[in-house]
Amino acid sequence: MTMTRPAWVEIDLAALRHNTGLLRDVVGPDVAIMAVVKNDGFGCGAVAAGRTALQGGADSLAVGNPEDARAIRDAGIKAPMLLYASTLPEAAGSVAALDVIVTVHDMESLAAFAAVGQPLEVQFKVEAGLGRLGLNSEDWPGAFAAVQASNNLRLTGIYTHLNGADDPAGIKRQIAHFEQAYEAGRAAGFDDLGRMVAASNIVLSYPELNYDAVNAGRLLFHMLEGEWAGMIATRPVISAVKSAIIQVKEFPVGAHVGFLGGGAVEQITRLAVLPIGFGDGFKHRPPLGEVLVHGQRAPVVGRRGVEHTVIDVTGIDTAMVGDEAVLLGVQDGAEITGAELGAWLDLPLMEILPRLAGTLPKVYLDQS
Repeated sequence: MTMTRPAWVEIDLAALRHNTGLLRDVVGPDVAIMAVVKNDGFGCGAVAAGRTALQGGADSLAVGNPEDARAIRDAGIKAPMLLYASTLPEAAGSVAALDVIVTVHDMESLAAFAAVGQPLEVQFKVEAGLGRLGLNSEDWPGAFAAVQASNNLRLTGIYTHLNGADDPAGIKRQIAHFEQAYEAGRAAGFDDLGRMVAASNIVLSYPELNYDAVNAGRLLFHMLEGEWAGMIATRPVISAVKSAIIQVKEFPVGAHVGFLGGGAVEQITRLAVLPIGFGDGFKHRPPLGEVLVHGQRAPVVGRRGVEHTVIDVTGIDTAMVGDEAVLLGVQDGAEITGAELGAWLDLPLMEILPRLAGTLPKVYLDQS
């Protein structure tokens, strides 16, 4: 890779299409797939991720940032798109201009969208037990009545985010509450409301909750962890993080090297420097893990700088300036997995991978 600053992330769009196809196989042809491409497509680029997921068989998109929605629309992507609750009531007019399905999560947002004066498709976000966003049970009668009384709102569905996929009793309790909201809507005259509760872990653990649509994100981007990681054979979308060596320096026996603790080294030691650091989303303090150089593991030493990582290549005699170093991914048959990287940095995949992808230059491996 030749670039002014040789540090980059590789995004495998073919893997995203593949993963979307796997999800289609899981849910079947009658359940709509809403591909979640929030957080700028989990760092992969909202436009590239959204377009690719649709190519792979998704029916619609979901985003959590109005700017992601604007970028997707500006790119000419016309698919239905849900905007998760993320704005103030006074921004209702600006949100309406994005051509999205808007989320109503409280009575204030409902009143603001009803006052916009232009037709809007809306979905209710129902509080079912997560405790974050959503209409509470005491809001339901007034919310359904307000949509009925409005001149511009078209309510097409209700959804929620469930808490604790590993707690069947808790899921059952939350679903009972959600179903009460659904029945309240039907009683209010909304006979064709779509229901959606199944994010990635729920899709795999509770197929009976796929309902009319599923909204999966981490599954599509190969960011499942724990028991769910083994339930479906997804491929890494953020497939590699790479850099290149910009310096190799050899230290004689007896040299004092701060990055090795400051004491005198007892053998000839070679250290290499990569132009990538904690400013790119990595961790500052040890443990910092390893990288691959010529298919061999080289430990990261010292503390990462904002823009530099120092590795020990003493046992890799051929390491030289310009050589590729792999911080995530495969090289010469060796691999550093996302799970391994996350364990070293003590961060979940959902945090570390989008952070790295969001800060580093992107190289797309498949854009067909």
